[in-house]
Amino acid sequence: MPCGKTHDRITFIVLPIVVLIAYLIFNSFYLIHILSISYLFSALMFNGDLDTNSKSYNRWFVFKMIWIPYQLMFSHRSVFTHGILIGTTIRIIYIGMIPFLYFYYNHDINILTDIISTKDLMVVFIGLELGNISHSFPDWLT
Repeated sequence: MPCGKTHDRITFIVLPIVVLIAYLIFNSFYLIHILSISYLFSALMFNGDLDTNSKSYNRWFVFKMIWIPYQLMFSHRSVFTHGILIGTTIRIIYIGMIPFLYFYYNHDINILTDIISTKDLMVVFIGLELGNISHSFPDWLT
């Protein structure tokens, strides 16, 4: 299994490829930025290694405590943490419960749909999934 430094190197080596493909597909600097930031966030801080005491887990600093229930729910390298689509989806649902509950209990649930467009959400998800794949693929190879 690659170490944290290797995962980080892979992330930054793959970033220009992600940006180039995003440019060819979207031809929009706004969407390229959204995709790139989502990719970097996912590969560095929102990957399948949040279920262990890893570099990505420790990058959450004082907020890393929110990942303790996640660590208790899933075993490392399971399909639920390192799986394509399912790993990212589970982490989005898990972390998304925090703002959802906040807005729900403050009766401001409509503010979420007013701020974020569907296209932006799709690009964010693609970036998060690309980050997950760039992290998980080297793990699968070893």
